Amino acid sequence: MLLASPFGLLALVLLSTSSGVAAAPRVDECEAASPRIELSSSPSKGQAPVVCISPGVPTTFRFDSVIVPESVKIQERERFEDVTPGQKNLLLVPLENLVAGKHFELEVCFADGAVPGCASFDLVVHPGLGMQEVKVLRQPRTAGHYKQVAEQAEAEVQQCRAEMRQLRAERGGPDGLGGAIASGLVSGNGGIAVKDLSKSLTEKAGNALIKWSVSSYRAVERVAVEVHLANPSTAPWTAAGAVLRGPKGEVLKPVLLWQPNPILPAAPGEMVERGRVVVEFLATQRQARGIYTLLLWDAERQRTVTLGNVTFP
Repeated sequence: MLLASPFGLLALVLLSTSSGVAAAPRVDECEAASPRIELSSSPSKGQAPVVCISPGVPTTFRFDSVIVPESVKIQERERFEDVTPGQKNLLLVPLENLVAGKHFELEVCFADGAVPGCASFDLVVHPGLGMQEVKVLRQPRTAGHYKQVAEQAEAEVQQCRAEMRQLRAERGGPDGLGGAIASGLVSGNGGIAVKDLSKSLTEKAGNALIKWSVSSYRAVERVAVEVHLANPSTAPWTAAGAVLRGPKGEVLKPVLLWQPNPILPAAPGEMVERGRVVVEFLATQRQARGIYTLLLWDAERQRTVTLGNVTFP
């Protein structure tokens, strides 16, 4: 573990305090989709709830009613490595080669004869925002249930407000090294730690870009990954979204995704040009000790970059 060099420290400080070049990841349908689905007794036709899945990532449906295993119908079943229904659950494992943006229809019927007798779901392939678990509620809910939902919603609102206050405080502070101190990114003698991951990372076959160098950073309740990539294709590439995915499917979403310029392909006869992408996440000390996979994707979600064995100093 090393403390960041003055260059690395100032680079991360400038990224955390500059609003001119920082951009939030583009919101898409999987950002808005909920892993908690409440079925209506008279569902609207053509409005099946969206469930996001990722290639190779298991998704488990958990129902509050017994399902009929033989009733499970899934479009293009051959595109799934595993489809295993249980008494009140359903496991789906999509194949690794699924194309982002692809839709599959899933239908499940229930055993008790109550309404709704069946439910349909719109499975949407996403490179990084696949759901690990989806809870499907069908039985009448008690007052205690709605109280629990309200408390959970209030807790999420309070968390969002705290994050907003923190971000506003950082943006309202000074720039440069002073900004890092004012925002609390530098604490005591710990500084901002940096780790070179260039030789320890794993790359997924079929990545849209080539990894040149990778560094990870850790500050107080923050981690970041800085990636230098080369573009072997014939079209520019710009990151539109990113996540860190843990070994148990847990996902960290970024608070900052920064890329100074599109990564251009090399012109004929010229050296390959390298581009830079920095992604920053909120993380507790426990989360910062984990091993993650970094996923980056473009606006079309077709040209992706997957880097495994991401750790932090």
